[in-house]
Amino acid sequence: MYSANAPADDAGIAVLSAGVRTWLQMRGGNGEGAGLVTYLLATDARTRLRKGVEENILMLEVEERGTELIVVLRDKGEPVTAPPQGILPLLDQGIATAADARTDGEGNVTEVRFALPGHHEIFDPQTIDGDEDDVLSSEEVSIRALLPQDAAALTRTIYRCYGWTYPLQDLYFPERIAATIENGSRIGEVAVTESGEVAAHWGAVYLSPTAVETGGTVTDPRFRRRGLAKQLGDRLLERIIEAGITGRLREPVLTHTATQQIALNDGASIVGAYLHFAHPLQQVGITEGIGVQRSSLSVAYGPLKALEPATVWIPNPYEPMAHMVFSQSNWPREFGSGFRGIQIPDVTVLATNYDSGNRLGIIDVATVGQNLIDCLDSSVDDLRKSGAEHIQVRLPANQPALQSVGAGLTEIGLAFGAFIPQLRTFDLSGVDRGDVLIVQWLADADLDTQSWKFATEQVSEIVLAIAEQVRQVANSGQARRRQAARRAQLFAALD
Repeated sequence: MYSANAPADDAGIAVLSAGVRTWLQMRGGNGEGAGLVTYLLATDARTRLRKGVEENILMLEVEERGTELIVVLRDKGEPVTAPPQGILPLLDQGIATAADARTDGEGNVTEVRFALPGHHEIFDPQTIDGDEDDVLSSEEVSIRALLPQDAAALTRTIYRCYGWTYPLQDLYFPERIAATIENGSRIGEVAVTESGEVAAHWGAVYLSPTAVETGGTVTDPRFRRRGLAKQLGDRLLERIIEAGITGRLREPVLTHTATQQIALNDGASIVGAYLHFAHPLQQVGITEGIGVQRSSLSVAYGPLKALEPATVWIPNPYEPMAHMVFSQSNWPREFGSGFRGIQIPDVTVLATNYDSGNRLGIIDVATVGQNLIDCLDSSVDDLRKSGAEHIQVRLPANQPALQSVGAGLTEIGLAFGAFIPQLRTFDLSGVDRGDVLIVQWLADADLDTQSWKFATEQVSEIVLAIAEQVRQVANSGQARRRQAARRAQLFAALD
C-alpha cells in the first residue's frame, strides 16, 4: 500500500499524480491514464476546497486489490455527490474500470479503480472442445466448493451457456474470479468432472455483512436434466446459514421460469424487478439467439433468520408495489404515516458508482436530506450523459424523511425497482433496520413484456406492475417536455 498527503496546489497535485502514474507503470498497467485521472480528481477537490475550508490538504491512498489498483483521494471540501464529470467518460474509454464518490462522516472520499495486467485476461473460446451442446453427457461429476483454480473452467461453462452475453461480465475473466474467491467476497458450489471441467455452478457474493446475492447459476447444456442446480443450491444455502447471514437475494431471469420457481420453493418472495438491467442475453437451448433488448430480471429475497420489526416510510407513488411485496410475506413491517413535524437533515449523503461495461449506474443514499431531489436529479443526469442505460437509486426506507422528501422522485424519472429488508448493517438502538427501497431509471422504457415468462401469477402481477410504472414515468416526462416546447413556441409567436 502507498499513501501520501499533499497541499491542494499545483505542486501537490503534480506529486500525487506522478506517484499514482509510477505505481501503476511499475505493475505493468496504464500509468499515464491513472496519472491523468488522479490529476482530475485532485483538481476537482481543490475547486471545492477553495470555498472557505481551512484544511487545504489532499490525502491519497493506493493499494492493490485482486486484479485492480484502487486509488482513493480524500479531502475536506464541500460535500461530493458524484465523481467529477471528466472522470466518467474516461471509464468508457477503458482508462479506469470504476469510479465511486461518497462522504464518510469525516470528509469526501473519491475512489477510482484501474486494471492491472491480469484484469483483462479474458476467456479464450478456442479452449472449448468441439462437442455438440445438445448432446447429453453421461460423464460422472463430483460436487464440492468453488476454488480459485476452477476460475478458467467456470468461464468456459459460462460461455457454453450464454456465449458472450452473460450480464455478470467479470465471469469471463478468470483472474477476477480467482481474486474474489481468494479474498472471500465470492463463494460457490460446483459440479466438476474428473478432468476439472465445471459442469454446473451456483455462487454468491457478499453485498454486506448481513446479505448475500446468490446467482451465476449455470449448467453446461451437456449436463442438464440431472438436478445439479438443486443440489448445488442446497449446499450453498447451508454454507450461507452457517455464516450467520440474515437474508439472500437472487435475480431470476425472465426468459424462463426455472430459477424463479427454485427461489419460490425455497421460501423467497419476489420483491421487485430490474428492467433493461444488462446487455442483451443469450441462453443456449433456452433463447433463440441473442435478445434484441437489454435483459430484465426479477428480484427475489428470502430471510434466513427472523427479521427485526421495523417501520418503513415509502413515498406515495411506490406504495402500491410495496404493498404487493409485503402481501406475499410475513415480515414484521408496517407502513409509517403522519410525518409532519419530523426533523429532516439539510444535506443528503450519497455515493455514486458507474460500471461502464454494463452501462449501469448505482446511487447509494445513506441520509435523506431536504435536497434529495436536487442531488438525485443532478447525479442521474451525470450518469445519463456518461452513457448509463440503467440507473438504480438505493434509498434508506426506515428514515421518516423519505416519505415526504421522496414524494417527487417519479417526476425525475425514477420508478419502483425493489424493496429489500435489512440489506444494510444497522444499530439495534436506532429505528433504522437497514431496509432499502430501490428505484430505477431506464434510458429505454420500451419493454417487450410479451417475451417474459412467469412462474406464478403473483410473480407476473408484481413484475408487470413495475413495468407499467416505468412506462408511465417515461411517458409523463415526455409529455412535460412537449408541453414546455409548445409553450416556448407560443411565446415565440408573441414576440
